[in-house]
Amino acid sequence: MFRFTFSLLFFLSHLTHLFAQPDSRFRPFDWVIYRGGGSITSITEGYTFAYIGTEMGGLKRFNLFGNTFDDPITTAQGLKDNHVTATHFDMTTGLIWVATPNHIQYSFSREGDWYADELKNLGLSRNDKVYQIGATENYIWLQARASFVKLDHSSGSLIGIYPVPDELNISWSSGEYKGDLDLHEIFMNYIAMDGWLLNGDELIDELGRRIRISTGLIAQHGNIFMGTEDGTFFQGSTTMQAFYPMNPDIPNTDIVALFDDGKNLWLGSSDFIASKGISTINPQTGETTVFEFEATVNMLPTSVYSIHVSENELWAGGKDCMLVYDLKKDYWRTLDETRGVPTGAIWDVYGDSTYVWVASSSGIRRIEKSTRREAPIGIENLFFNIPVYDIEGIEGNIWIGSRSGVFVFKPENPQIKQAKDLGRKDFPEMMIRITAIKEFNRDIFVVGEMGIAKFDMDAAEWDLIFPSTIYGAKAIYSLAVNKKYLFLGTEDGLVRLNKKTGFSREYSFPFIGQVNEIIIVDKTLWLGTTKGLIKFKWKRDT
Repeated sequence: MFRFTFSLLFFLSHLTHLFAQPDSRFRPFDWVIYRGGGSITSITEGYTFAYIGTEMGGLKRFNLFGNTFDDPITTAQGLKDNHVTATHFDMTTGLIWVATPNHIQYSFSREGDWYADELKNLGLSRNDKVYQIGATENYIWLQARASFVKLDHSSGSLIGIYPVPDELNISWSSGEYKGDLDLHEIFMNYIAMDGWLLNGDELIDELGRRIRISTGLIAQHGNIFMGTEDGTFFQGSTTMQAFYPMNPDIPNTDIVALFDDGKNLWLGSSDFIASKGISTINPQTGETTVFEFEATVNMLPTSVYSIHVSENELWAGGKDCMLVYDLKKDYWRTLDETRGVPTGAIWDVYGDSTYVWVASSSGIRRIEKSTRREAPIGIENLFFNIPVYDIEGIEGNIWIGSRSGVFVFKPENPQIKQAKDLGRKDFPEMMIRITAIKEFNRDIFVVGEMGIAKFDMDAAEWDLIFPSTIYGAKAIYSLAVNKKYLFLGTEDGLVRLNKKTGFSREYSFPFIGQVNEIIIVDKTLWLGTTKGLIKFKWKRDT
């Protein structure tokens, strides 16, 4: 009864602030960001979830009953920053509190509708931050660098600032682990599973790497939670006296390469140090795996700009190299310039049963799958030191999008033509700087400096369907097509265009960033962006 009454009063008193989401059109998890969390900073336990504050990935949610991770809470749900310095679930009010470098926020729904206040408004200095959050029956306490801030637990109003708290019964959520006696005793006597070892106040992983314990929490119902500096989350129990390692989702902090093999999405990142390797995620179950550069034999650490999977092989384009993975034999190898791999960034890869076509910042190459060596075709000099952005196989032909235009290579003849010579073209604009090519229902769409052109394969006719002004002449990095819409990935978001009417809808929220790849899976868009992997339930906004 108390919780119902409090909910009603909270709703009425904050009626004017209910639209605190990035956009009121969407439900809290219509947009979801998956990205590596970095170090775990704080853990708190709620009614249903354990909430895990991370250095880069927002607030991860671990279901206490299903022992699985649910969608995280990030800037897509209204957090001011994905760097969470502290978090706390107040059992009295049901509010979840989150501290980021410049703000303190709280939410009653524990999903969206976040209410924020700047730390400077609470009397903290510009360089100060909240390290730990706790609560008593009537108040919230924030522990900063040299002071404790006391807030009203339902409105967040400032009550006072103290050198030490004036209450004794504060229930604190976890902060930085500094050898706390209760936790230290547990770490000395419990064991870690799945190849990990507890070594006092640190862990040793299956590869022998020493990993610092960053935080820990003795929770209810015999649960003990531990977080590490590399983002691994451990659940332990007093019954088994053992910790089990889990990873909330992908380790990648940015996504440049994104490929759908029909079962999993494969992810590659520009920042290969923070992102660790190439990851997969199952769109249906959310299950993830990662092939770490440091842990995988014959896998050279590199930025990954493109991925293609076919014939039980994965080909990933990096910088001056390619990574090849045999899915059946579970074996990696790295190819470099000695095998004919072009220099520079490999922007796109396309493979058939015999060859892999490679588009790079310095031109185009063809590699034979069986020998893993270059198989020259005679057109390489035409693209010498010319950036090639996209390469697609369409009905046995190779379509090439480059700085100098769009070309079609016909292997059967063999010959190469400018795409404009394939059929009738009535518009005067030149088709140059072609960054994306996609085929749908025998229509081929190309995006370039002129805008968006369509080639009708049956009528053999080109049509400039949209000038670049319709999307603000922004640089386009990716393209996806379905029956009704074109989806364009730009340097600051997503644009959806109705193919018939030209009506456009722009999504330029700051949490999206540059959209490098777009995959349509049923009613969901998966975006590979500079901010991470984003899931967007776009059908709700039609």
